[in-house]
Amino acid sequence: MMELTEYKADPFAITTRQAELFYFRGRKAHREGRLEEAVYHLDEATTLQPEDVRYLLRYARVLFETGEINHANDVLKQVRTLDKSNTESLFYLANNYAHVSLYEEAKTYALEYLSCAPNGKHAEASAALVELIDLEQEMEDDDEDELIRLHAQAQRQIDKGMLFAAQETLESLITQYPTFWPAYNNLAIVEFYLGENDRAFASLEQVLDGNPGNLHALCNTLVLLHEMGQDEEAHRLSQKLEHVRAVNLETRYKVASTLAIIGRHDLAYEELKLLERRGYRGDPLFGHWLSISAFKTGHIEEAAAFLQSKEAKGMREEQEAYDIRHNLQFRSALIQALKTEDDVSRIFTALLLGKLNDGEAKLALSMMPEVTDHPDVLLLTEQILHEMNGEHEVVDARIHRALMTIRLAERYVSDEERMSLEGDFYERFARLVLSGETFESIEQSAAALIYLFHDVREGMLIEDCATLVHVSFDEVAATIRSYQRLLNPARAKC
Repeated sequence: MMELTEYKADPFAITTRQAELFYFRGRKAHREGRLEEAVYHLDEATTLQPEDVRYLLRYARVLFETGEINHANDVLKQVRTLDKSNTESLFYLANNYAHVSLYEEAKTYALEYLSCAPNGKHAEASAALVELIDLEQEMEDDDEDELIRLHAQAQRQIDKGMLFAAQETLESLITQYPTFWPAYNNLAIVEFYLGENDRAFASLEQVLDGNPGNLHALCNTLVLLHEMGQDEEAHRLSQKLEHVRAVNLETRYKVASTLAIIGRHDLAYEELKLLERRGYRGDPLFGHWLSISAFKTGHIEEAAAFLQSKEAKGMREEQEAYDIRHNLQFRSALIQALKTEDDVSRIFTALLLGKLNDGEAKLALSMMPEVTDHPDVLLLTEQILHEMNGEHEVVDARIHRALMTIRLAERYVSDEERMSLEGDFYERFARLVLSGETFESIEQSAAALIYLFHDVREGMLIEDCATLVHVSFDEVAATIRSYQRLLNPARAKC
């Protein structure tokens, strides 16, 4: 046996010895049912000796038992790359894919096993698996097509910010395919954007209960906790990702970007640099997260270089060209404003939803009676919904005049200034509605709103505001004084 001094002189020998110790500890933990401990030790063993097929096969078996089937399959494929003659990995791959109903892949590996080892110890089981898959496919081809169609449809809806439609599609998909875990993950994201936080976490818990070790569900949980301001809890749970070294680069990027999002920039930078060295650029935001993590970990020059790159410039141009109406965050902000803000913000939000004028906007507005009982807000919402449906019924004369007033005033205020959740153009109008203002003269009221909006900016003359809508100076001045008393009595002037 090699003496300790010889080990010290030979770093490779030390690494080999360490790997062997981790392997034996992992195998022992596996036999005794301590799966998380087994994963840790075998992960260390395969990191130290990434080409030892014996370690990799045991690691893949444990990963499968913890529910990390995709990760297990990545490890088995690594075995195939290292040793083309290894048939054990083929059999495990076939069974793993069959377990998650990916029958084409399962059949391919089972047939390859039979071709390589027609008399092997798993030959009979592989042949039976092929026969079973053929029978299943005859029965489930139509079902699989429907699953793919529904999932793709939900993804398109999410990309366009169609949150209610996506929720309906995903719930229908889950009803038909209750173990299709990606649907639960996407549903959790949709529920979160709809402000249904408890339901979002419940959906993720269903994934982790039914498919323990699902990395996407764990990553989504961390991101949601971060978005809710629960960074301490997110950091605590992120410890589960510290020893995850997925072979699949997409999975590895998911983990790294999640760590960057929640502020674990030390780990994120290390992982993202590794991906960069391997040539990964599979996501448009890869450079974004790498530059942020570089900056946060003191690599200032690297971060600055990215900001000056063509990639960063392209991202900015794409963002500027993006239609805000199809922006997921914008849609979510409107829905959550209805649920959580005051009635002034709800009027503002109702006006913006009316401009979107699509099915999603109508569904959002239909929630108004659930979140407020203020009659002015409900009447205004009802009037907007009538108009969105092409109906000409006047729900309330005062509210109808108010809407005509704001629409006239909008003509003289730019989109950039008023299409903002922080803008005071709609806020001032909403406060007037809630104060009981009658808007008897639509033109005078619109001119006064235009004046008040510009008064705190570059300023406009009362004469100019009056001329825009063809009313007299005196009429507009009187309306301005009235509005100033209502909106800010202490500063009323003119």
